[in-house]
Amino acid sequence: MKKNRWKIILIIISIAGAFWYLYPTYKDMNYQKKLSELRGEDSLRFIQQHIDDIQKVKQKRIKLGLDLQGGMYVALEVDVIKMLDNLAKNKDETFRQILAEVKKEAVVSEEPVTSILLRKFQERGIRLSRYYGDIRQSDSEIISELEKQARDAVDRALEVIRNRVDKYGVAEPSIQKQGANRIVVELPGVKNREEVRQLLQSTAVLEFKLLKPADIAIKVMQSIDNYLAGKSIADTTDTSRVIVKSDTLKKDTLKTIASELGVDTTAGLSEFEKFKKEHPFFAYVRVDEQTGIGFVMARDKRMVEYILSRPDVRNLIPSDFEFVWSAKPFTARDGNQYYNLIAVKKDPEITGKVITEARATVDPNNNMPIVIMRMNSEGAREWARITGANINKHIAIILDGTAYSWPVVRTKIIGGSSQIEGLDSPEEAKLLEVVLKAGALPAPLE
Repeated sequence: MKKNRWKIILIIISIAGAFWYLYPTYKDMNYQKKLSELRGEDSLRFIQQHIDDIQKVKQKRIKLGLDLQGGMYVALEVDVIKMLDNLAKNKDETFRQILAEVKKEAVVSEEPVTSILLRKFQERGIRLSRYYGDIRQSDSEIISELEKQARDAVDRALEVIRNRVDKYGVAEPSIQKQGANRIVVELPGVKNREEVRQLLQSTAVLEFKLLKPADIAIKVMQSIDNYLAGKSIADTTDTSRVIVKSDTLKKDTLKTIASELGVDTTAGLSEFEKFKKEHPFFAYVRVDEQTGIGFVMARDKRMVEYILSRPDVRNLIPSDFEFVWSAKPFTARDGNQYYNLIAVKKDPEITGKVITEARATVDPNNNMPIVIMRMNSEGAREWARITGANINKHIAIILDGTAYSWPVVRTKIIGGSSQIEGLDSPEEAKLLEVVLKAGALPAPLE
């Protein structure tokens, strides 16, 4: 009997442990079911009320694979043959014949495409410099450069795909590099496969857009805030409590931020609810007084996105004006993550098609990370005009509608070679290099 008692106790402990382990998954399923039943503001209100618990159970739940959850598996491969065709400076009949032979052999061979290309040229006694690189470069130097272009193409594609999948809203996607030229994407729960396929394979769009002046950006945000609060659009309510000093969020604590906003953090939720009722937009968006750039906590991003997507709110935004989000959040000293909300001109000043080179490096004068960007002759002429007319203004670098950097124009840039400064780390510089190159992607994905 005593022996059976220990067995029973062990079974009970095992069952209790199983329930404890499965409970976050069960609770997460209930939250997702509830959210699927709610619409619009009800959904977002529910998220705001339960955000901490939703995030906690999502982290602890059992992760279901595609076999259990369903979804989409996509293997994308960089088209190196197309890249070689796009990079060639001269495309005569001989070149086309060689490339056709390379393409045919690459289908049945494990040999790298660039190695096949080199061999085909050598068989004909033709130097690669006739079609690629500089006349002074050797075949091995040109092949090394072409191989680097192929590797870079995969890195660019990875960033573009991550950006697009994030916007599409897929929960827990898996995006991984496989081999030299392949990217494997797993998207749990996706139903519309054709839409996602087009999303992943469409050409990246890189644009340079001027930021709107701070006073105009703040005025538009004020009109949104007044409208949501039921005030007159022309209401002159004092906004000093929601305008923060430059870099406040990066330097100060949450308590200081709350003080800037006039919210008593010791007064409990009711004080914030009162403030939110008076300022439904500025309760979620703090604004830099010098640049007009907004700061939004990562947990509030979805709420702000919903507000800005409402047709009645969109009617308050001028036709030549749009908001874009920063690609990555930054962590403030309070430990919270914030995204930037940036007001820019709707029409770009120039696109990424004119970029011929982008390279992350280090400034020899101060050892800080920078990116060197070069443009073709057409882009250089236009860039000189744009920078000359906008000295001391910000220009945002935007890939697929997401801002990766917004440097200040210090001087008129002649010759098409620019130096982008103010980057926080070598990793940020490398990411910006990838983004700048993505606008003129020479290797499409298949």
